Formats: sequence, structure tokens, C-alpha cells
Amino acid sequence: MKHLILVSLLTLASLAVTSTATARQPDNLTMTLAWVVDAGEPRQYVFVINGVVAFKTIDRLKKYVGELPRGSTLTWNPGCSRMGDEPILSSPKDMRAFKEFCESKGITFVLVPSG
Repeated sequence: MKHLILVSLLTLASLAVTSTATARQPDNLTMTLAWVVDAGEPRQYVFVINGVVAFKTIDRLKKYVGELPRGSTLTWNPGCSRMGDEPILSSPKDMRAFKEFCESKGITFVLVPSG
């Protein structure tokens, strides 16, 4: 019986170490917004993460962000140039909602002020 308890404890300890070792570490990501010039009217934009991954919709961007490890940081430096119809940027309400979404997922959203 002692042998069975010892084996069980060692197995549990091994699983705890394995799950900690494979836990995804927080990411530090940068987001940009790109205008798709040849998409026609109305203007279309894509959100680009680290210059590699792009999302056409806010909903898909939120799905991706929502799957990031808690403690991750998403930094957005949109610059000074505006066309007036950029998603999230053109609406204080949408910006507030996106920040709140990130906070609810444990993601730090950093908007770098332009100027």
C-alpha cells in the first residue's frame, strides 16, 4: 500500500512539473493597423500583430487576443496620421470596449499616444 501511495504521489508531482514547464509564458506583442489599398470602397483595414499575423475583423482580433496568456502585453502605436474611419481608433466607445476586453482577459493594452 505504501508503494502505491508513493507511486501516486510521484506521478502527481511529475504532472505538476510538466504542466508548469509547458505553460505558455506571457507574450509582449505589437499591433499595427494597415490599410488595404486595393480593397476598394469602403476602405478596409487589417490589424497586424508583430508584422506577421493579420486580422480583418475586430471579432477575430479579439478571439486571438483572448487566447493570449494572462499577463501578456499588447502595444499599439498608431502614429499621427488618420483617415477618420479606422476601426477602434475612430470611436472612443470602441476603444474603451477593446481596452475593457483586454483587461477582462488579463492582457495589458498599451495605446501609445500620437503627437
